[in-house]
Amino acid sequence: MARRFALKDFAYAHRGLWTKDGLPENSLGGFRAAADAGLGIEFDLRPSADDEIMVFHDAVLGRMTGTEGHFADQPASALKAHRLAGTGEPVPSFEDLLSLWPQDLPLLAEMKIDGETSPSAFAAKVGARLMDWPGLAAAMSFAEAAVRALPKGLMRGQLIAPVSQFSADYFDGVASRALDDGIDYLAVHYTDAERAAAAVEGRNVPFVVWTVRTEADLAALKPYGPAVIFEQFSPALALAAIAP
Repeated sequence: MARRFALKDFAYAHRGLWTKDGLPENSLGGFRAAADAGLGIEFDLRPSADDEIMVFHDAVLGRMTGTEGHFADQPASALKAHRLAGTGEPVPSFEDLLSLWPQDLPLLAEMKIDGETSPSAFAAKVGARLMDWPGLAAAMSFAEAAVRALPKGLMRGQLIAPVSQFSADYFDGVASRALDDGIDYLAVHYTDAERAAAAVEGRNVPFVVWTVRTEADLAALKPYGPAVIFEQFSPALALAAIAP
């Protein structure tokens, strides 16, 4: 089964190590680049129309493939035929990612729950696959029902949407329920780091922040001691932030 790991021992490339003019987000090339740099990765999982677990962020195809349509309406074979952001990189399946990922670097799998996707059924499918994966891995979601449906023994994270988009009461409610449920970590927007630190104070529960894009933001987070999901700056900078 997927092995547990210390969240703060790693830095995480957001959707792989991609660049605006090079390797696209959530691509096999971006995942290989992250692994080569010694990074963990955060990435997004969605079901295809024929229920294969695929790696893709958006609910629709347009932004990343230039074609119209809803992701969930196409079978895996059709999705794999699409190319990402005008490159030769195909839409990957979860199996494609697992086939290349080193077992000593962590995976943070975000389950995207929207449309007709069943939180419990999709979480059970993702969780079952990770229970057979011998490397370092965790699963997380904004959907509380999906997180609760993950199998026992798997490292579970609760994503919480930003206070700036919802409210402090919303944040505190999700955090409280997750902590009472024995969650392994919280995942919050970097602007909510202080609030997350307060929520986990006195508990042996870490948190990770997303998505850090500047050196200044990285430095501002230091007092709160989070793990960091980053993009668009040097991997060396992100790794230096976790150095003892």
